[in-house]
Amino acid sequence: MQFLFPGILWGLFLLIIPIIIHLFYFRRYKQVYFTNVHFLKELVEETASRNKLKNFLILLCRLLAIGLLVFAFSQPFFKTNNQETKTNKAVSIYIDNSWSMNAKSDEGILFAKAKKTATEIVQAYSEYDKFQVISNELSGRNLRFLSKDDAFTAIENINLGPTVNPLSTIIRKQQQSLNNLNNLGHEIYVISDFQKKIMDLKPSDIDSTLSINFIPIQNISENNATIDTAYFLSPVIIPNQVNSLIVKLSNYGSTDLDNLSLRYELNGQDIPLSNLSIRAGKTILDTIKINIQTSGWQNLILKIKDFPIQFDDTYYLSFKVDEEINVLVIHDQQESKELLLAINSLPFFKTTSLDIGNLNYSSLKNYRLIILSDNKNITSGLGSELNKAMSEGTNLLIFPASDLKDLDYQNLNTSLQFPNLISFSRLKKEVGTINLEEEIFQDVFSNPKANFKLPYTNGSYLIKGGHPHESILNYRDGTSYLSKYSYLQGVVYFCTSPINIEYNSLVKNAEILLPFLFKTAFSGIKKSNFNYTIGQNQVITWPIQKNIVLKDMTLKLSGPEEIIPSVQMAQNQLNIEVYDQINKSGIYELKNNELSLGFVAFNENRLESDLSIFSKTQLIDLLGDHIKLLDNDKINDFTSLIKESKEKHSYWWLLILGTLLFLFLESVLIRYWKTS
Repeated sequence: MQFLFPGILWGLFLLIIPIIIHLFYFRRYKQVYFTNVHFLKELVEETASRNKLKNFLILLCRLLAIGLLVFAFSQPFFKTNNQETKTNKAVSIYIDNSWSMNAKSDEGILFAKAKKTATEIVQAYSEYDKFQVISNELSGRNLRFLSKDDAFTAIENINLGPTVNPLSTIIRKQQQSLNNLNNLGHEIYVISDFQKKIMDLKPSDIDSTLSINFIPIQNISENNATIDTAYFLSPVIIPNQVNSLIVKLSNYGSTDLDNLSLRYELNGQDIPLSNLSIRAGKTILDTIKINIQTSGWQNLILKIKDFPIQFDDTYYLSFKVDEEINVLVIHDQQESKELLLAINSLPFFKTTSLDIGNLNYSSLKNYRLIILSDNKNITSGLGSELNKAMSEGTNLLIFPASDLKDLDYQNLNTSLQFPNLISFSRLKKEVGTINLEEEIFQDVFSNPKANFKLPYTNGSYLIKGGHPHESILNYRDGTSYLSKYSYLQGVVYFCTSPINIEYNSLVKNAEILLPFLFKTAFSGIKKSNFNYTIGQNQVITWPIQKNIVLKDMTLKLSGPEEIIPSVQMAQNQLNIEVYDQINKSGIYELKNNELSLGFVAFNENRLESDLSIFSKTQLIDLLGDHIKLLDNDKINDFTSLIKESKEKHSYWWLLILGTLLFLFLESVLIRYWKTS
């Protein structure tokens, strides 16, 4: 037998008190005079014997009650044979160090409470056990197993940070680490607030052979408003024009917000906006009109004022405004002067017109818009390079040549899933309908109900198959005149008629052609924003600009902190690997030595903005058969609890029951045993 608190055994000296009371207890007798006591002698002797027996039994009950009580407080335990021969333990402890753990509870900050709990867990094990202390960063250094003293240091060195991982990832890492240590017993502890957004764990994710302990450390319910994301409506930002910025905001609290202050800071200039109202549990989209006066790199910071959760109250954007938009017109021997005149009349457009035989294929991705103007044949090489350009965000506008043969556009069909053009007809057809809901013509016309002068054609194709497409302009008979479909990172626009004025009057319809050309250059999938999420985006893809010569491959990101990332060059672009080096949100300048290449914005992960949690009851209902839940609110000392549950079989509760039993027997003896 061993004792958890052997010092309490000194309390056994209290047994001397009932013994002293028993030895020095003298009962005073009253004298009664009898003429003859001969007949009382036997009765007196019998009564004295019964009194001695009663007093002895009462003394025994008192001694046993006090003794058992002292033993109960010293907490004796017995080690089984299996425990005496067991191997040492490998203990993996996860401490949730995401921003949500900065919330307050009745006992202070959750994160401080989590670290204290982790320290008590380590104290419960022996010097010969191994410990893994991990947090959301999941770095290789944190996955190592440590000695007991080093585990205390590792716990102390964990700090709150922006990185957050779903719980399935955490458990999988812990299980993989422990499975590599076959010669040790395995224990897992998960200390977290168990937010619903990270709690994606299923029973099938848990190794049933491992002992997994969940310790919920949860906060007082708090409200939280957040800027979820922000993006420009157009992928290309135009200088000296009104640009629409879409801002998504959410209210994760239980009360309505009536005067939420939203403002933005553009290149250091602070601009207030009107206050917003967001109902409890709702999300809204707000549109901000921003006029950017200069070209080049722009830094934008959106801010709200919300307490007490503030990590998601700021959103950073970094983007570049180009002075000009590069447009390439590829023609076949004869260029369309009317088309070139229309393009050159547009502001910000820099147009290059090349014969299809004089192309530099490697430069195609440098153009925002490529127009195929009445080309008779598309080679496999051109089709392949157009595919690569579209993967970089280039848009494509196709005007087919007249009288194409079946195989002339086969390479476009293959490389871009372009529809088949069939049955070229020289019949005159008039365009009858325009899709004003399509983004190309949205907000273009001041009076959408006006009668527009729509184009007509003297030659057109029917289309069949290909990538699913959307009609922008239709003939009166319902067939397509102008259509579009998204492909890779760009958009393919195509007309069923040549651009040549002999077949198509579009070049004469400036009110249709000019906004169409303008929007095709600015539409698309690829955005010009350089903003990333900390902990999610590990690689930044950076285009290499023509006018910049890198002195070497050493780059530096300077902002709230400074890092030197790993850099690799691939296909005229840089792959910048930041891994887990970025820990602070903000705007960082990318430099090559002293040469500034641009700016990158990093934002906090919004996964934890929703503070709703799984309660202890819900955790048991979800995973009760696969985990053991340790209620932090009811446990004052995890060291004692773990020692009791992991190292011994304790019987203190039986000793308490024994104490109560002997006190009850003492009362019965005193009350019901009549000796005289």
